[in-house]
Amino acid sequence: MKYPEGLDPTFDETRVRLGSAVRRLGHAVIGREVDLDVMEAAIQALDGLSNQFEQGIARTREFSQFSSAHDNEVPDDSRLTSHITRPGSGPGSPHGLEMQVHRRGDRVEATFSIGSSFEGAPSRSHGGIVALAFDDAMGFMLNLLKTVAYTGQLTINYKAPTPLHVPLVIHAWLGKRDGRKIFLEAELREDHPDASIIATASALFIAINAY
Repeated sequence: MKYPEGLDPTFDETRVRLGSAVRRLGHAVIGREVDLDVMEAAIQALDGLSNQFEQGIARTREFSQFSSAHDNEVPDDSRLTSHITRPGSGPGSPHGLEMQVHRRGDRVEATFSIGSSFEGAPSRSHGGIVALAFDDAMGFMLNLLKTVAYTGQLTINYKAPTPLHVPLVIHAWLGKRDGRKIFLEAELREDHPDASIIATASALFIAINAY
């Protein structure tokens, strides 16, 4: 990997800005209507950019960098971060949710909103994006547990439509742990006092080594 994440702040910052620019374009493509000539010009420009990026060196991530991130201390109320291009919370991901994640005692709190490019039924999020948000947010519980694990099962109960363009919050916590099996729970609401539950999630994560 020519530019390992964390070694060149300028490169990392530029990757974040690039991800943000692509997200903005994606939401505009879905959420706005423009004339045919504007779309044709965009296709030409984007094809040219894709050609340039596809000429680049294949990007790979080292597992050691992934696993070592779970060794860090996580003070209460501190922000939790992962790799720049992580779907959901990664600020450099073209498919990100601009999710902000913090530790709140023995729980994780993730705040975000869902934009136009993730619309499913009219004016509501696609259910798969809600699943992504849950999986990503719940994964940060592993930082609190200082454990490397993979999602083994994710079950979601959709209780109400998930709206677009409004502040949302996920709270996640540990249900129980049985050896390598980590059982997590989470709830999704609009981010304001007394908001009702939109969806709940239960997940089984499998640690890659016994603790």
